[in-house]
Amino acid sequence: MDVVMAALPIVLTLGLLLVPAPAWVAPGAGLLAAVTVGLAWFGTPAADVVAAFGDSAWTLVEVLAIIAGGILLARVMDRSGAQRGLARWLSAGGGPTVASALLMAHGVVPFMETVTGFGVSVIIGLPLLLSLGFTPLRAATLSLIALMVGPWGSMGPGTLLGAQIAGVPLDELGVASGVLNVLAFLGSGAVAAVVAGRGLPAPEARFRAAVHARWIGAGLASGAVLSVLVLAANLALGTAVAGAVATLVMSAGWAAVISRGRLGPVPVRALVPYAVLLAGTTAGQLLERALPLGGFGAVLGSPALWSSTGALAGVVVLGLDRSHRRRLPRETLRMWLQVAVPTGLYLVLGTAVSGGGLAEALAAALTGLGPAYLFLVPLLGGLGGYITASGTGANAMFGGTQDAAAQALGIDPLWMMASQNVAAGLACLASPARIELAYRMAGPHQRRDTPGPALTRGALVARTLPFVLVCLVLWGLGNLLWLPTAG
Repeated sequence: MDVVMAALPIVLTLGLLLVPAPAWVAPGAGLLAAVTVGLAWFGTPAADVVAAFGDSAWTLVEVLAIIAGGILLARVMDRSGAQRGLARWLSAGGGPTVASALLMAHGVVPFMETVTGFGVSVIIGLPLLLSLGFTPLRAATLSLIALMVGPWGSMGPGTLLGAQIAGVPLDELGVASGVLNVLAFLGSGAVAAVVAGRGLPAPEARFRAAVHARWIGAGLASGAVLSVLVLAANLALGTAVAGAVATLVMSAGWAAVISRGRLGPVPVRALVPYAVLLAGTTAGQLLERALPLGGFGAVLGSPALWSSTGALAGVVVLGLDRSHRRRLPRETLRMWLQVAVPTGLYLVLGTAVSGGGLAEALAAALTGLGPAYLFLVPLLGGLGGYITASGTGANAMFGGTQDAAAQALGIDPLWMMASQNVAAGLACLASPARIELAYRMAGPHQRRDTPGPALTRGALVARTLPFVLVCLVLWGLGNLLWLPTAG
């Protein structure tokens, strides 16, 4: 019965996602249920629940601030026209093609994710995809699929936490995560290529199979190259910067392919806001990790600071006129409220599930299955990522359980934690919080005359969740076959 009660808030949240209601209803009801079950059924002291909320308060504030800064930057780039200029430059005027989709899905968007994290890459990358000519549904789908680089997001704090929990070196866990994440890299390339290809003029029936195979082949090849680059960067430079280096190289490579080596003059002014964001965040996070700066270091390394600074730089450099400057605060606040409220509630829901004893009860029931539990390792990790939309949150929720199970079953904790880590990172891309973010960013661009299927939350779930589930199941089967002999 404990398992049923522990799962109740999660099932309730997922069920309410299917009901037409404001975006905050599902996580709000789940949060209320999780707190009630934790206090009334599991007897968790109220002080412990309050302490859990207190421990996660800074993370909540940081994520909400990061979203605000990202939205402000995106509005500046859109109002100034710089977003469209960058899109034309990156695609060499080629528009919404398979190559430009892979440029974004394996290069530009995951690069932003590795540096900033917390969905800022969706806020910035999705408008770029729209400017390339992708429909709102395709742009939103591609921006979500591009988040498969989760273990290296925001320079890898979730992977660092996993390494600390398992008692293994960070760079070793980064390499192990890179090995397991090959499946996600390959799959994301194939999915991105098909999503983009279906928006192109339909080939003749007799050529259709060959054209589809060519799309998928390009996506798999892109994923294979990205996998090699991530592993090489992990080995040569370390886990913290591996994802950023690999995706930056992929961005340059795909841009060169698209332009055939002739990208043309660099739009320097349009790149200034992004340069401020990326350079400031990277330098700030490296300083935060290298020096004992305390709370100041956390602020210095936060994308919230540098996205806002980049937006202000954009207002000056891009010459935004007075009428647009007046509308910026109102537009940013309206979109922030639409995104921040449900996102914040999902983060607090994850805290309630963990701090209220529900996660512990679920994990205890699953680890009682013995060796069969190995199949469920990525599913449990994925559940954490799905609820919290954060690899760090998922590893905090279930990492200790995974490590304890590794010890009990005689499994190498490095590979057990790697399985947890990649699953948590991948499931974030289909989480309700990320779906809501992409929906809100793309929604205003949906018109009645937009070709193809309409943009809805359900349509985004249908295009992302199956990919995640297939990867989790395959990882689980792989665990059963080789984890007992690993190490």
